Formats: sequence, C-alpha cells, structure tokens
Amino acid sequence: MTFGYQIEAKLGNADQVGLRLRCNGQTQAVEIYRELRQAEFKVTNPRSSYHDDYTHFFYVTSTVNSLDSVMQKIEARIKASNNASVVTKEATLKDFKSWQIQFRKAIKKLNNDDVNLTSSVQEINQNNLEQKITAGRITEVEDHLLRQIDINDSNALRTLIALYAKTEQHEQLVELCKAKYKNILALPVSGRLVEQLLTAHLQYYQQTKEQDLLASVQALAQEFLPELERLRQANGVRKLLHLSLVPQEPLSTIEGATLNEQLTHLLEIEPGERISQLEKLQGKYPKAINVLLALADAYVTIDNTDSALQIYQAITEKTEELQQRHAELLLNTQRFQEVIELLPKVISELSPALAGLRGAALYNLGQKTQASEFLEKAWQGGERRVQILLPLAKLWATVGDPIKAGEVYQILLETADEKLTLSDRALIARVANLDGFGDISDEDKVSYYELCVNLAGVRLRDLSEAEEILKDRLDLWKQIQNTSGMLNAYADWLDWLANAEKWEDLNKELGILRKFAIEQKISSLQYFELLEGLEAYINVQPTLRQSLANDYFGLAIAEIDNALRQEEVEAPFFEDLKRALLCLNSDSANELVEYRQQRRAEATKLNVQVASDENIVSTTQNLASINLALVGGHQATRREVIRELCENYGLKNCVEVAPSSEAYISRSNVQAQISNCNLIAIITGYMGHDLSQIVSDLKKDGTLTGDVFFLACRGKSGVVRAILNKVQ
Repeated sequence: MTFGYQIEAKLGNADQVGLRLRCNGQTQAVEIYRELRQAEFKVTNPRSSYHDDYTHFFYVTSTVNSLDSVMQKIEARIKASNNASVVTKEATLKDFKSWQIQFRKAIKKLNNDDVNLTSSVQEINQNNLEQKITAGRITEVEDHLLRQIDINDSNALRTLIALYAKTEQHEQLVELCKAKYKNILALPVSGRLVEQLLTAHLQYYQQTKEQDLLASVQALAQEFLPELERLRQANGVRKLLHLSLVPQEPLSTIEGATLNEQLTHLLEIEPGERISQLEKLQGKYPKAINVLLALADAYVTIDNTDSALQIYQAITEKTEELQQRHAELLLNTQRFQEVIELLPKVISELSPALAGLRGAALYNLGQKTQASEFLEKAWQGGERRVQILLPLAKLWATVGDPIKAGEVYQILLETADEKLTLSDRALIARVANLDGFGDISDEDKVSYYELCVNLAGVRLRDLSEAEEILKDRLDLWKQIQNTSGMLNAYADWLDWLANAEKWEDLNKELGILRKFAIEQKISSLQYFELLEGLEAYINVQPTLRQSLANDYFGLAIAEIDNALRQEEVEAPFFEDLKRALLCLNSDSANELVEYRQQRRAEATKLNVQVASDENIVSTTQNLASINLALVGGHQATRREVIRELCENYGLKNCVEVAPSSEAYISRSNVQAQISNCNLIAIITGYMGHDLSQIVSDLKKDGTLTGDVFFLACRGKSGVVRAILNKVQ
C-alpha cells in the first residue's frame, strides 16, 4: 500500500488538527508517530481510521501549515527508502523489540531538553490516576478528560468515572451517567465499573433523597447484571442492591409478572438460590429459550458446566446467542477443538463474536496465524469479551505492535485483572516500555515490571522473557536514578544470571558495580550486600569464589585505609566482611589481618591518631527467648544465618521455611510451621515471593501473632544484622 496522508483542520480540539494516514501496516504508523514526536509535536496515539481511504489517524497539536511541512519531509524520506518494513518483517522478535527500545530511547534523548512542552496530563489512564490525584491535580486531569470525552474517547470516559469514584464526587458521576448513558453502556463491562456507578447513585441518594436515583440504580443493575453473570463479577453488584435502600421484592410478589419480568428479578438473587425458581419456570414454559439460557447461566455460575452444556445441546433452534454462549462455555473449559467443530470455518459466515471465539480457540490450539484474522474481525466489530481479548492482546504484543496491544491490555486490566496470566504480566511490562500505554513516565513503566516480578516469585525462572524482564527493569531503575530500586533490581538480575550460569554476563555486571562503588554511586556496604548474595553459587562456578574473595579483599583494604584517614574504627560491617573473606579464602583473610596491623603501626609511627579496637562495641544480645522463623532465601544463606545466630547470639528455637523452588509449600503447612514464632523474617526477592505472599496473607488474616518483617538484603551477614537490629 502506498503511503499517503490528509490533514483535516476541523478534527480535534481548537488547537489540534487531524492527520489521516494510509500506511502499509501498524509498524509504519508507529514510525510516523515517533517522527512527529521527534519533531516536538504533541501527538495522540495512532488509531484505526474509519475513513475508507485511510488506515490510521492522529490528533496533532499544531497548525495545518507546520504539520504539512513536516509531513512532506516524512513522506519524501519514506518514499526514498521504503525497506524498513521489510527489515522489520524479517527481523526476529527479539531483534525487533530491541530496535523499538533503542528507537524510543533515542527519541527521548532528543526530546530531553524540551520535556516540559509535553502536556502534563497527556495519556492519563487508570494506572497513573492515583498518582495524579495524590499530586493534587484533580481539576487539571478532569478538564483534560472532559475534552477527550467530547471526541468520544471511551478510555477517557472510563478514566473519568474512576476519577469521580476515587475522589467521591458522587453528584458529578451521576450527572456524567445521565449525559453519557449510551456511551457508558458501550464500555467494556466489569464489576468494578458497575459498582462505582451504583455506589455514586446510592451515596447521592443519601444526600438528596431523590427517588429517581433508586430507579436509576435498578435500571443500571438490570442492564449490566446479565453480562456480569457471564464474567462471574455479579456478586458485588448484588450485594450493593441488597444492602442499599433499594426496595427488594420477594419472589412471591412476582408470580403474576410477565416471564421477562420474573427473569429480570431473578438476576438479583444468588445463582444457587435461583436455580429452583428457574426449574419451576422451565416446567411451566418448557420451550422458552430465555428461561433455558437463564438456567444454563445459573448452572455455569455454580460450576455445573455439564448441565449447562446439556441445555445448550438440547435446544434445537441454534440462534446466534445460543452459539455464542455454547462456544464461550467450551472455551472457558478449555475444550478448544469442540469450539472449532461447533462453528463454521469460513470467516464470512461468522459474526464478530463467533469469529472471535473461533479465533481464541485456534490461538489456544497453537494455530496463531489462522487465529489472527478471526480475532481481528472480532475487535473491529466491537467485540470486547475477555476470552477474545486475552489471545488478541498476546498476539499483538508478540508481533511487535505495542500500541494496539496496549489498547487491549488496558481493557483487560480494568475488566479482567484476575484473568491475566504471568505471561500476560510480562507482555504488559514490555508493552508499557514500548509506549503502548502512551507517553507515561519511567516510574509508571517500571511499576509494571515490579508487578510482574512480584507476582511471579520463583515462577519467573520458567518464563522465556525472564532475562528481558529483569534487564529492562534494571535499566529503568537506572534511568530513574533510584538507588533503592536499582539495588533490588540488581540483586534479582545477578541472582538470575548466576542461576542461569551466564558467567560472562555476570562478570560484566560485577565490573559495572565495582565501578559504581569506586565512584561512590553506591556505598561499600551496598556493594558488599549485593556480592554476598552470590555466595550461594560458589560451588557451581569455581571462579566465582576467587572473584568474590578479591572484591571482599579490596573492600576491606579500602575500609582500613578510610578508617585511618578518618581516625575512626572501620564501619560496622567490616567484621562481617572479614568473616566472609575467611570462608572464601583463608590466606586472603590472614593477609588482610597482617595488612591492617602494618598500616595501623605505620600510622602510629607518623603520630596519626589510631582509633582503638576497644571502641568497637561488642554485642551482648541474647536471642534465647526468640522463636525465629527464617523464610525464603537460598538454602546456604539460611543455614549460615542460623549457625551464626545459634553459636554467637544464643538462639535456641528457629524454624527454616524453604521457598517453593526447594520444597512444596501451601498455606496450611506454612501456617503450621510458623504460627508459634514471635519473630518471622522474610528474605525477599523474586525467588520467594509466592512464599512471602502466603506469610503476608496469614498476617493480614490475624492468623499469626508474631512480628513479620521483610529483609531487603539476601547475604548471610546482612540478614544477621537485620535480625539483630530488629530484636534490639
């Protein structure tokens, strides 16, 4: 397809012009978007165009003349060299992803001197909404979202609803619902959305006592409950209805109502309780399809899928709705081949909904190429079912289309957060880093990586994207210049490299950290704690033992020299450093003692004040009364920590709880092990998050009476220090 464009002055806000594009694919549209950003224009994300002659459109804050001048240059450049898309298609996914990141970084660097020109409220979404509210920018954000809503931006509408709900602006949300009722009904349905709407109406009713508000609550609930039933998100809405002031009619009063009225009322009752009533209605109206479908839905909700399938199969009139529900249930129960057999093969014979369900089944059977056209037809037809969006988001994210994948994942994050797999979380982090969620800050981007890593725990090792996730996460923390986040990311990254036996890469990273320590970008203690976390791997890689010993020796020498310059004793961790060196290389430890004695003697001869070793405070802590649970971390680390505390600090009672990478864990067996402990120390890090989550949940539920605390360090001496400090 030949590249072309059209500038339309009447599109967008007063200071915007519309730009329609005819591109050979999404990649080219994204490239043009980047070039416009590089030219310092404010540009919305590329969107699919409904104009017959164009594939995409943007809103650009510019004048027609300025934009036309830049677009002529872009067009000339594309026509002169039109092989970029070919290269992109032939590149591997990894290479393409790497290119995208480098391209993004280059543009950010070019724009770095003029970042203030970017709208401060650009690309607001629910993920960074809390940050905007905390910063006191509610009015600014609201004004921006209202302008976006005027151009029928559904994401802006959903975000504005969330803003009003979070800030308890009930009247504004009620008025918004009145003004945009049809648009709200067209939003992707979620329990959270409906609960926010109902809560606003009920709270505003409490203030005004306007009876119309209660009627609106009933109307909204009845509009959304059928779909929420299928999504299994209806319980919160039903609870709101029953706990609110909305009059609840008992079932006995609806016997004289029409069939549809009876079915509507039954939606407000728990599925298990409604089945008997529906079965009575079935006996009375045996051929009523709406009764049969309602009964099947109730069976699905209580996980009686066989009964639901029997109903679907028994209905002779194969309507569109019946086929959708039948295919959806088969898909939800992973009977993918049966979905394929149920639905026609020819895409033109399928509605968008059925095309999407067939596409989802094909995707899950590994037939991704065939699935693509079916899923895209569903998307273009306005289908937003979770079962269709999940494979579509993965498909677009893995073929390098972050903008489109980001749009789908935004919907899923709102409507089906609990359905997102660990693989989805990894893809979401990648999409965020490639600006798929708009021009969000690096802080927002790294939050997606943190969520992925924290949710993964030890399972991160099983992801093919693990290396990419940990490396990109580290790079973002470096860009943010957040030392705490960077050190935590480094600890995970080094651990992963050692576990994957990527020794060459590990040595390169240690060289970078060594330079950081020399340049005092990190402290000697922070450097030592990172190194100490690698001791668990010295028996796997023999050269690592000597490498760590050399670094420990260099750190210790620097501490001795610095102490003499300051006329003080060495930092408190110096004793830990000596003990760690002794375990790795006794000759080096002895050499260190000799060096220290020699340097102190030389300083005394030169009349330099030498701090007495007596100034080193010796601990008198006794842990005999402590029942300690040491949770997570490497086996070697736990063993050495327990030995140190028992031999030198009188610890008598200690429970060691291994992470799931070493042993089977469950809530019940973890509870049994640690319920009698009065101090529960959790060695954090991605390797044991699943275990730490169990402990956190037990504490939240009031099951544990002991003091739970999390340790940022992972090496033996750091853990010992943290426990002693906590006891003290």
